[in-house]
Amino acid sequence: MKLAVLLLPLMLLTSAAHADDAAANRRNVNVSGQGEVSVAPDRARLSLGVEASNIELKAAEAAVNKVVRAYLIEAKSLGLKEDQISTAGVTINPEYVWDEKTKRQVFSGYRANRQIELRVEDLTVIGDLILRATKVGVNQVNPPSLESSKAKELTRQALVKATEDARSKAQLLADTLKVKLGAVRNISANDSAPPPMMYKVAMMRSEGADAGGNAEMGFSGGLIKYNASVNVEFDLVAP
Repeated sequence: MKLAVLLLPLMLLTSAAHADDAAANRRNVNVSGQGEVSVAPDRARLSLGVEASNIELKAAEAAVNKVVRAYLIEAKSLGLKEDQISTAGVTINPEYVWDEKTKRQVFSGYRANRQIELRVEDLTVIGDLILRATKVGVNQVNPPSLESSKAKELTRQALVKATEDARSKAQLLADTLKVKLGAVRNISANDSAPPPMMYKVAMMRSEGADAGGNAEMGFSGGLIKYNASVNVEFDLVAP
């Protein structure tokens, strides 16, 4: 029994030494891979705002509400449904101006603001939605944020391409070094879907255009790019 107790630490030390030797002698290669998938956008988000100032609080509030009601009629006439439209409550703030004579802030009225958020699933009406907004009195129009309804699937496709790119690089190195590519030792991945706001579209009015809102506004959706990258460690096996 005493002999077994004495031999056990020795066996553990020998096993650890062998493991360290194996790790030290292990040959590996670290490579990175990149993948990208491009697609035309098929939906968008449009953010609009209405602001009005008046000395009377109720008058300022009524002014923005009137514009919002008028725009909702226009948006629905272009095919948008209730669940695609969101109108925030009215934000009202007092306004002041600096009076040089009295050296103090003087109340000048109220500023009311309302936001309108649209989820647009038919990009052919983007231009008309903007043109009709300014027509009824909407005075804050942000460029549309373009999106793809297949974002998750496209991100995964980019990840597959990145992984294939990494293996291709590792195989090239292994062939060049006259060794075989072994098992994957470690892998880390990073995929990124572009934020919608990165795909704002600049719109410029084209006077005299009569081919619809998109043509008049010079709308061009372009492409959205989904990217992924991986880092992979492969074993290298001697032939």
